[in-house]
Amino acid sequence: MLRESGGNWSCSQAGLVVGRQNGKGQILLALELAGLLLLGESVLHTAHAVKTSSDAFRRLVAVIDAHDDLTRSVRRRSHQVGMEYLEFNDGARISFTTRSASAGRGLSIDRLVVDEAEDMPEAEVSALKPTTFARPKSQALFVGTAPGPGHDAEAFLTMRRSAYDGLNPRLAWWEWSAEWGADIDDRNLWVRVNPAVAAGRVPLQAIVDDRAVLPADAFRAERLSMFVPRGGAGTVFNPAAWEELLDPDSTPVRDIAIGVDAPPSRDKATVCIAGRRADGVLHVEWYETRDGITWLPEWVHAQLNPSVRAVVVDSRNHCGDLDWTEAHVRPTFVGVREVGAAAGALWDAVSDGKIRHRGQVELTQGVLAAVTRPMAAGQGFGWERKAAGSSALIAASLAVWGVDSTEVKRPRRKLPGEPRSSGNRRAGWML
Repeated sequence: MLRESGGNWSCSQAGLVVGRQNGKGQILLALELAGLLLLGESVLHTAHAVKTSSDAFRRLVAVIDAHDDLTRSVRRRSHQVGMEYLEFNDGARISFTTRSASAGRGLSIDRLVVDEAEDMPEAEVSALKPTTFARPKSQALFVGTAPGPGHDAEAFLTMRRSAYDGLNPRLAWWEWSAEWGADIDDRNLWVRVNPAVAAGRVPLQAIVDDRAVLPADAFRAERLSMFVPRGGAGTVFNPAAWEELLDPDSTPVRDIAIGVDAPPSRDKATVCIAGRRADGVLHVEWYETRDGITWLPEWVHAQLNPSVRAVVVDSRNHCGDLDWTEAHVRPTFVGVREVGAAAGALWDAVSDGKIRHRGQVELTQGVLAAVTRPMAAGQGFGWERKAAGSSALIAASLAVWGVDSTEVKRPRRKLPGEPRSSGNRRAGWML
């Protein structure tokens, strides 16, 4: 609640993300009391669920009614569920309501409180945001957890992206969250992202109990505030479907293909592999990302063995300009047609449940943030470069295509003086 010299708030919008039962309600209670009793504000408190809104009202009333002087300062009140409010003698007022496409229309307030902001459809935002428009010293607070699979969270996610990208200098953002792909059974992580546990207010056993009963997706969202990578419009892979294909012990043993990719900046290169497991199921994994791109040919050569059937490189990518011949590697260079087929091959394998992965952060980020772009005059699609993790996604797609393609070339060039059959090569994929 920091003001500038002109009297306006230094931040006209603020967001808070933290797991459930970490004190969000108490923070809002303190802010609302200060707004009412010290600043004489008009406050609108909204929530997605009726129970959440009513609970917040009861907490505020309990504080007010515990002090005679504060009780006398209340001019009128309503305890009717869904229409709760307190109005004070000096004109300050706070109303509690659940959100809807019409909630807040026609109101003009100083402080908008949006609880459970992780479930806030665009129509509700459109109804609420104008409530602070006519008040030059107004402030909007958005508080919630990371969205779960069933939440309509695009508005909250857009605000979070604005905070991370610095698009709004008057937006403040506080977040306690785990990175997507982190070990959800890491108890040190539980403590780091749950400040109430770190402070000793909530016992660690409470999270142990939640882990035992909550589905993995719900635990990630509600306890770890773990945001699922998303690509916005055009996102193609379902997080739940990708999760079902997770097999931490999955290992390829034959028909292995290596896919490589580098972004236009050439600041790094990524390697992914795909192949068949012993049971014949397709496997894909991220394997390496390093700074620069010139390291790739020698590194790939060192990995080649009889199990590797192809090294797949997009001829239009910077990786296609490297000196593969000097490293004694024979890549399979592909063009627009094959790149589109590679994207389709990965899409089909995931959609049909015919592929397994190890749950690596690098690949999962690319898959769940994937956005398509049209290719081949609209007859196919590829992956949008601007999406997070796109380089790993592209490399993985090329590798998947290389597993079964009949167009690939034998990847290892014979060294000078080397006999036609070398017996010292490794017999399996053992990086």
